[in-house]
Amino acid sequence: FRPRCFLGSNLPITPSPLTNMTASAKASAANGAAVVSAASSEEQVLNSKWLLSESQLDLCRTRANREGVRYLQKLVAFQTSASADAAAAGAKDDVKDEKTASSQEQSKPGPSVKWFASGYSQRCMNGDNEEEGDQAEEDTSALPNPPLTPQEELLLVQFYSGKIPDLIGPAAVLSRLRRDVKVTATASALFRRFYLSNSVMTHDPKAMMVASAFLASKVEDATVDIRYLEEATKQMQAPVTQAEIIDAEIALVSGVHFELLCFHPYKTVLAYTEDLRTYLKADQGKVLATFPPGNEDRPIVGEDLRPLHDEARRVVDDACVSDVILLASPGQIGLAAMVVANEDLQAEQQKREQAGASGGDTSKGEPQRPIVPNIDLLGYLDSRFTDQGYEKARQELRSRISETCDMLRALREGKYGCGNHGIDMAKLKEVHKRSKRCRSGAEKTKKKKKKKR
Repeated sequence: FRPRCFLGSNLPITPSPLTNMTASAKASAANGAAVVSAASSEEQVLNSKWLLSESQLDLCRTRANREGVRYLQKLVAFQTSASADAAAAGAKDDVKDEKTASSQEQSKPGPSVKWFASGYSQRCMNGDNEEEGDQAEEDTSALPNPPLTPQEELLLVQFYSGKIPDLIGPAAVLSRLRRDVKVTATASALFRRFYLSNSVMTHDPKAMMVASAFLASKVEDATVDIRYLEEATKQMQAPVTQAEIIDAEIALVSGVHFELLCFHPYKTVLAYTEDLRTYLKADQGKVLATFPPGNEDRPIVGEDLRPLHDEARRVVDDACVSDVILLASPGQIGLAAMVVANEDLQAEQQKREQAGASGGDTSKGEPQRPIVPNIDLLGYLDSRFTDQGYEKARQELRSRISETCDMLRALREGKYGCGNHGIDMAKLKEVHKRSKRCRSGAEKTKKKKKKKR
């Protein structure tokens, strides 16, 4: 085993004892030589195309919102013109009315699909300011319904991305749709990428959520039957027809600029866990893992890392349904998730120890939990990247991991659009109703109360 450069950096990494090396490579390793490990060019290109800063995310969503408002204006103008034409011509017979309605429906402008978010960060770095001359506020006075704001659109994206694990993945409501977690992560990534360039006011997020699951199953070579997706939406009380799924899938493929390959932090967590199994037993790695008092002299074994691995995957689950996947590379998220998971496990273990010391009952019928070692993961990072010439890059990498850790901790408060936490359901219902009215172009009507006899 040799971990690839999941961190998005070309820092040299010392070889693991499991590395399959030639005799000359082993001799170099014995002398402390570094083995340079670089990610594939394909992974680097795709990651950089869809990695943005928080300000760039806001700019993309604001632009997508304006594009949505412009479409609604075109739709209202068309409906006004059609109504005027119908009034001028008059309705002479039912046949003519049906033909006129059919002709108008065919000429009705459809929402266009945008993909400007792909490579947006790179274009900004090259000085291609696409926002110049496009900052004016749109006049929405002629619209029958007030359009959504970018923040309100994000609330819908947040909610539906959190429903993707229920639709497809290990915890899917329909057993026939249970697939590996990478399918869930790919669906969430495609869903969020699409709505960086497009608006929920023009493209139904419910249909797009199902289309993302359908497309992700194909991308990850775990194809599901579209009929089961339709059935699952009925069980989730959000029915979507097969025709709507197919139409949304066509728009989705175009909206992500046909860039379907996604990389996820789950492999990073597994890779570092496997490397730690052996590295922590080596002389240079023993000092990085410490057990609580009473177990200091205990040797570390591979099974001791299982709680860290499992907890880190739970942290990654939250990250994959949030904006974090658009703000940091899979390698950074994976290692940061392990750091946060290690902190959570140590905090939980200390609480149990304090409860036991005070005479409290910590078992409550539960099986005894394993003793979890405290692992200095940032120290592990420094000990693996040994070349002194890379000190600046190492410090920069530490800083990026620290920033990513802060983002992961904030997910529990519903920040960064995490679909698993912090959704205001009352506000969501109101925004959802407004988005449906925007897409239909219908005016808000008050329901008349039935008079009691």
